[in-house]
Amino acid sequence: PELVTGSRDGAVRVWDRRQKDEPVANMAPEEGEQRRDCWCVAFGDSHGGDERCVAAGYDNGDLKLFDLRQMAVRWETNVKNGICSLQFDRPDIRMNKLLATTLESNFHVWDMRTQHPDEGFARLDEKAHKSTVWCGRHLPQNRDIFMTAGGNGSLSLWKYK
Repeated sequence: PELVTGSRDGAVRVWDRRQKDEPVANMAPEEGEQRRDCWCVAFGDSHGGDERCVAAGYDNGDLKLFDLRQMAVRWETNVKNGICSLQFDRPDIRMNKLLATTLESNFHVWDMRTQHPDEGFARLDEKAHKSTVWCGRHLPQNRDIFMTAGGNGSLSLWKYK
């Protein structure tokens, strides 16, 4: 019964509907750190009772993966354009794929099972729609298929190879 929110002050909060007024987790920028607008959030890696993470996308292209058990940033990168949507292919299993869509016609897919110590997670970058890619969603019946929605009104269907 939890949900995650991102806000203009850069904070990412996890809320439990059973608890009033206070978030159960609060990941906010440190004092003096630049505060960027958090545009989108997604739960993932929820395969065990105490394993879970939150991905957060920001207006400047920052992507942060927060480990909720450690209450720390597990990994971060920058994709150079504001992140409009995030989705794990399935939030209830070990991290597999993470899809991010952005301004300037791009989407990015990370293989969250393959991480290089210096380069980060294996990733695919692709241009689509000739406009902002506002949304990306995996097909629940087949996680190798996903769709993106562009600001020009177009939809594109993609398949991992």
